[in-house]
This record gives sequence, structure tokens and C-alpha cells, in this order.
Amino acid sequence: MPMVPSSSPRWSGSARLIVALSATALVAALILRFHGVLQLLIIAGILTFLMVPLVRLLHRHARLSWRLSTHTVYFLLLLMILTASTATGLALIQQAQALFMTVQAFLVSLPDLVQGASQQVYTLGPWQIDLRQFDVTPLAQGALTSLRPFLGQASGLLTSVAAGAFGYLSRAVFVLAASYFLALDQPRLHAAWERAALPGYEDDMRRIRRALEAIWSAFLRGQVILALVVGLIVWISLTILGVRYAGALGLLAGLLEFMPILGPIAAGAVTSVVALLQGTNGWGLTQVGFALLVVAVFTLIQQLENNLLVPRILGDSLNMRPVIVLVAAIIGASLAGILGLLLSAPSTATLWLLGRYAYRKMFDLSPWDPPIDSLSRSHGQSRWLRWPWRRKADPA
Repeated sequence: MPMVPSSSPRWSGSARLIVALSATALVAALILRFHGVLQLLIIAGILTFLMVPLVRLLHRHARLSWRLSTHTVYFLLLLMILTASTATGLALIQQAQALFMTVQAFLVSLPDLVQGASQQVYTLGPWQIDLRQFDVTPLAQGALTSLRPFLGQASGLLTSVAAGAFGYLSRAVFVLAASYFLALDQPRLHAAWERAALPGYEDDMRRIRRALEAIWSAFLRGQVILALVVGLIVWISLTILGVRYAGALGLLAGLLEFMPILGPIAAGAVTSVVALLQGTNGWGLTQVGFALLVVAVFTLIQQLENNLLVPRILGDSLNMRPVIVLVAAIIGASLAGILGLLLSAPSTATLWLLGRYAYRKMFDLSPWDPPIDSLSRSHGQSRWLRWPWRRKADPA
């Protein structure tokens, strides 16, 4: 039977504009109405992004079907979560609670400590520093006032986690289930992502996709590896030094790696406070001397991270100035809380990439000068698997 030519008329420019605006308004309304579920879906997507390489590795090398590989990886993940939720997990939660109470007590007594210290005259060699002429107590009071809401939120979070609140459990189950189904459909989703293109812009879309994959692969997978390595190094180092709550402090250092710039500084500050309040140590040092030793070790770890781990694991895939990263983190935290803070750096890099492309196209400039997808050739999907001590390949 011969095909009948389509008689459907083409949409006018006004009709396309109305449909586009209506679709945008509908999507915005859905995001505002279900923003809580959207955050959980974003977390599930991140977890899927981290798990898919393991599924692909098992699928290729063990020659299992994609479905069976996904079942195996997520079963092992669930087993790890259940194992961590037993004795080890409870011990870490107890350490975290004790650590929080220690830091909270220190902050509450900070104005009195500052007032006492401000009444002293300190001698450093030929110089004398008289703090009695400065009134620094209001500064300590202001800092405590600004930190009090954060302390209340952290206390409530720790209490809820320790009590095994049903809300957190249900959210975790939802995230795991959503991530599992996303991983099952990953080949289909990836094929749809590869096919997505505007008519006439197939090559542009391909290069933009490659650049976006480089940014998000390097940050998400690389940042997880960086957090695990730094958290393990901090835990081992503090255990050797004999610092209390070494496990909780290592966990805190690993988690704060996701906070740009300020995270490592905050982890070092909390650790130095714990060392200062510890009292006794196995090194025969005073409290101040022991705290300075811990600060020196933390500084050495940060130098190791910045000069050895970060160039190898993250590379220059984000390629942004520290001040831009810091401002983006503040804006992300104000817009979307912790999730916005964690994803501020790659989101800003994504907006920068798309904005540069749109700007150059608007003024009839080449969008590939320099090529926006050049990073993907050196920081592609296999970049995050390289060991830190492996030599770089010859540029040639």
C-alpha cells in the first residue's frame, strides 16, 4: 500500500514559542512542587554515575549480561551498607557524637577563653604583645551567634541518624531503588544521550557532550576517590599521633573534601581543637605543642593532596579560579543547601562552558578556539582510574 504524504502543517514561530514557554513553565512548576523528590533523584543519579563503571567492568571482563552485572554490583553495595550499619557504623556515629559535643563545648566556652587570653601580655623574643588594649570578646560572641544555627542542625542530624529515623531510612531505600533502575536502563539512556542533537548541530552537540562528560566524570568519580584517600590518610595519621576520635575525624575530613577550599580548612580547624582539648598525649608535649604538631601533619597531608593527588585524580578538568569556586560554593549552598554546595564546582564549570559557547556563537566567533572538548582527551572516563604515582604519558 503506497504511503500517503503527510498533510500536517508546520508550526509557526509563534506556536513554537508558546509551546516552548508552556513547557518551561510546566517544568519549573514541577521542580518547585517536587523539589524534595528531585533532590533524591539527583543523589540517585550521582550514585548511578559512580556505580556504572563497576557494572561495565563486570559486564566486559566477566562476560555477564548487563542485568546480571547490575544485580551483582548493587547486591555487593547493599551488603557493604548493611555491614557498615552494624558495629563499625555505630562506633563511628558514637565517635561523631562525642566529637560534636567536644567542639560544641569548646565553642560555648570560647568567649570566656578569649576574654581570659585578652588580659595577658605575651613575650615573643624581644617583642611583647599586650592584648589588653584590644576588646576581642564581641568578635567571639558574634562568631558563636553565627555558628549556633549550624550547631543545632548538626546536633539534630546526628541524633536522627543515631536513632535510625524512619525518614532517613525511607529516603535511603528510595535512592538505592532509583539508582538500581537507572543503572539497569543505563545502556538505553546512554544511547538516547548520544542521539540527542539539534538538526544541523550534530557535531557541536557531540563535542559539548564530550566536554560535559569530562567535567562530571573527573569531579564526581575523582572527588569520591580523593575523599576516600584523604579520609583514610587522616584516620591513619591521627591514630598514629594518638588523637581522640581519629575515625570520626577521618570521616569528617573525607566528607569535607566535597566542600571546595573551605572544607579542608574546617577539617584541620576541628582536628586542632580536639588535639588542644585532649589534655594528655603520648609524645610528652604540652597541649599547645601537640595541637601545633597535629596542624603540621594536617598541612603536610594537604600539600600531598594538592601537589600529588589532585593533579592526578582531578586534573584540570574544572579549570576555574579558586575565588570563582568559593563564590559558587556560597551561592550553591544558599540555593540548594548541602547538595548545592557539593555540586557547585561542576555546575559552575558546566554553565561556564555553555555560556562561552553561546557567547562565541552570538558574535560569530569560533566556539572551538580553544577547543572546549580538549580536556576530555586527557581527562576522560579512564582518567579517574589512574594511580597517583603513575607517570604521565608523553604528550606526543
